[in-house]
Amino acid sequence: MKILLALLVLLLAVPGCQEETWTVAPAKPDNQSEQKSPQVHQRQVPVMGNWQVRDIRVDEISGLCMNVDSTGLWAVGDGGVVCKVSFEGAVTPCLSTELDLEGITIHPVTGDLYVAVEGDQMVCRIAAPAYNKIDTLFHVKEALDRDFDNNGLEGIAFYRDSVLLVGSQEDALLWAYRLDGTVVSRISLCRESSKIDEVAGLCYDAVKDWLWVVDSDTQRIFIFKYGTFDLLAAYDVPFIGNAESICVDRARGCVWVGDDDDDARLYRINFSF
Repeated sequence: MKILLALLVLLLAVPGCQEETWTVAPAKPDNQSEQKSPQVHQRQVPVMGNWQVRDIRVDEISGLCMNVDSTGLWAVGDGGVVCKVSFEGAVTPCLSTELDLEGITIHPVTGDLYVAVEGDQMVCRIAAPAYNKIDTLFHVKEALDRDFDNNGLEGIAFYRDSVLLVGSQEDALLWAYRLDGTVVSRISLCRESSKIDEVAGLCYDAVKDWLWVVDSDTQRIFIFKYGTFDLLAAYDVPFIGNAESICVDRARGCVWVGDDDDDARLYRINFSF
């Protein structure tokens, strides 16, 4: 029996598999006393289940979002590539730039894509339906003035009423910007919760008015109530080396996370919503 168990462990450790499935302990809501409104934790929050991982040919994948009809994903990589990605991990390159693309989101009506660019600390648009040209919309002045450099813009999410949410590694900052470059609001998430260090990826969940944030430094996924920014839940994801993007997929009962590690990977983490 000991020999069989040892062989099983060795087989599970063999690299290069296209898909692996593991069962992880369900995460519980984060109910620490630092929260401003403890009563919010009485609301049901998602429970994390098992996960699957797929190798993906998007170099240094750093941003994910759902396409307009929810039949696949959009992804960007640090090297400047913009791709369509199927739920099975098939990749179709659409645009190549020389920019450090770190986040991507989509306008649910027009289909226009918006990307966060680190280094230049700017937000750009890739217009539908051609998706063959990238135009600068605005720069995030604070990130430029404070010289965030490679600790700058990492996440972006379409909110509503043509407002974009933009996040940075430095101070886990979150700005709300109108498409014309007007700042609506600004907040530091690490001042709302001591558990988060940085914003590596963002996804706005319109169903619940939640903001999902992935932090590659602490290897956690967070859910904040948008507006009050109460921390509703935190999930440990130590099995993801460098989680830099997140996309909530309620239709398939999961959350997609991109791993910007030496070998790019796409994780499907199942959740009971």
